[in-house]
Amino acid sequence: MSQNTFHQFIKFSTDAYGLERTLRFLQSLTQLLLSYPSLPLALLPFLGFPAEKIPRTLSPRKKLTLTELKSRLSLGRRYFRLFRFLESFSQAFDKYIEASAKSKAEGKPPSSGAAKAKAGLAVGLLLGGVGIEKWLEILSKSFNGVYYCAETATFVDELKVDGLGVWGRELARKVMKEGNRMWFFALILAVLAGGWKVGRLGAEIAQTRREVRHLEKEVRRERVAAGPTLVKPPPPQTSSRSKGGHGGWEEQQQQWREQETRLGRVRVGEEKLEELRTKLDKLLDTRYKAGRRAVADVLDMAVPGKAVGWVPFSTGVVSALMLASTWLTGLEVWEKCGESVAKSEAKGEAKAKPKSE
Repeated sequence: MSQNTFHQFIKFSTDAYGLERTLRFLQSLTQLLLSYPSLPLALLPFLGFPAEKIPRTLSPRKKLTLTELKSRLSLGRRYFRLFRFLESFSQAFDKYIEASAKSKAEGKPPSSGAAKAKAGLAVGLLLGGVGIEKWLEILSKSFNGVYYCAETATFVDELKVDGLGVWGRELARKVMKEGNRMWFFALILAVLAGGWKVGRLGAEIAQTRREVRHLEKEVRRERVAAGPTLVKPPPPQTSSRSKGGHGGWEEQQQQWREQETRLGRVRVGEEKLEELRTKLDKLLDTRYKAGRRAVADVLDMAVPGKAVGWVPFSTGVVSALMLASTWLTGLEVWEKCGESVAKSEAKGEAKAKPKSE
């Protein structure tokens, strides 16, 4: 393990999102073991355990232990999400302000009456790929905020302390059921926003690739037209000028200048090519991450869908889908922690450089 990876692991294991993803992974794994107890037992013969000594099912005591562990892990995750609804509503509001500012910057008429301005703003937000995508994200974050509100409101009841409660067990269960409905809607909107983003980025990637191919042809044509590299001709001697023999020198000078002009175009074209290729790599990476997030949201839909009875999956299937989505979203947090560590190290090197000099 390299030093950067070790620092990235420290960042992930001390980050609130990283810890919450870790607990969710363990919770889904525990739930999967409860649903399919023979799954890990089937691996024991490969580890050298005698087949006749391996139990076929989990004992009631072990099932009770795993059930209690799953409940504790679920409760532990809720500590990290206690005030997460504030973050979701804040993100929804920020995205709305961003979309609103973008719409006004694109020339929506501000002085045509309040009603007309509002209508123009709404049309401006809804029309165009970015506007629809932003609205889907805004609604998704808003519904997600309502779900987190339900979690926070029922947190005290979820502690299951005798004599301590707000709603009561039955009413708290109903509140969380409505909260899961909001989470399901949030995931649907997030999937639509992710799909829209992937499509928009796909069109942008195709356009950038066309620009790269066109520019490569231009650079190749200019390089061929420039021909072999010429050396700047030295000025003619005074005796040659007096005899009128400087016509050849002027022709060579003209050829050298033309080649320098073409080579200058080649250098500019290569710089633009490098910029386009960097842009293309960033677009491909962004599309991959957006698609990965959309897949994770699709898998996550099974969790609230099962809670409200909208998804006819067994608990084991939901656990497997939850495990897969946790891995995908955990990768997202892991990469962000890596970027944070890289930025911190870059700042440290920048501060240490003047001192060493």
